Amino acid sequence: MTRDNISIERLITEKRLSPLMSNAKWLKLLSALVENAALIAECRVKLIWEQETMIRWLVFDEDTSYRFDYYDTAMEAMITGNPRGWYAYKEIEWLEFPRFISNKSVVQDLHAIQLQIQAIGQFQLELSDENLRLYAYRRP
Repeated sequence: MTRDNISIERLITEKRLSPLMSNAKWLKLLSALVENAALIAECRVKLIWEQETMIRWLVFDEDTSYRFDYYDTAMEAMITGNPRGWYAYKEIEWLEFPRFISNKSVVQDLHAIQLQIQAIGQFQLELSDENLRLYAYRRP
């Protein structure tokens, strides 16, 4: 599937996805994640056109910056996997912060991450023993 804007919009319509995030909300969220990069060791990404079994990560640190790594409607090289490059915010179905970090003996403080996210606005969050998930779309 090509990832042009028309194809993305068609996929959103076909899957009957209801958006929960605007581009402005994405900018606030990404700014908050970057500001709290020391708190966040891993963040998994699910794209709307992929199966949930596909593993991708949102990659950022304290040096990630607006208008260099992420922009008004998209981000560049912040999501792992192929194709590599630009991703529009509307391609992201959810972000997930796992409690237990892969290949490390680190445990993420999901409650602290949740508080930082809630401090910037209202988001559709789901907290479990295993992870904190932030939804960008609601499925029927």
